[in-house]
Amino acid sequence: MTEQEAAPARPARPGRRRWLWIGGGVAVVAALVAGGLVFGTPDETGGGGRAGGPAAAIELPRLDGEGTVSLAALRGRPVVVNFFASWCIPCRKEMPAFQAVAERVGDRVAFLGVDHQDDRKGALALVADTGIRYPSGYDPDGEVARAYGLFGMPTTLFVAPDGTLLETHTGELSRDDLERALQRHFGI
Repeated sequence: MTEQEAAPARPARPGRRRWLWIGGGVAVVAALVAGGLVFGTPDETGGGGRAGGPAAAIELPRLDGEGTVSLAALRGRPVVVNFFASWCIPCRKEMPAFQAVAERVGDRVAFLGVDHQDDRKGALALVADTGIRYPSGYDPDGEVARAYGLFGMPTTLFVAPDGTLLETHTGELSRDDLERALQRHFGI
């Protein structure tokens, strides 16, 4: 028997396999982002998603089909803009909190929903299921999200009364998180 035959086989290193999976996952995510899975880049003409700059225009048909919604029409009031879609689970979870806060603050803060890359029927069902009563625009092509350079759902914008974009928050907001943001940005 040779020395190599007599030596016990070395077990595979399980740590190495795990790191290969992690590295592969990071590479896939990077490729998807670079390949355009993001919503886009901020509109160079409107300031878009840059905090401290002017908020990009939002002018959309209403989700319910009755007229239009416009960010410009809300100038003079603080505005919370919430991007949602019926296919977005965290959106469904946060929307009842948005409605509750909108009711609590009344006319002191305007709330505006933007249905992003969705079908109208699914979005209307989501709005009904979650109790949303503030106006929502319908953006099936995602043009508004591209103007803001958004990269995830849900996303919430906080816009000052003068039209300045104060913050873009990506991800689900709890009622407490939303209340703290209103206090921080608008003193409410």
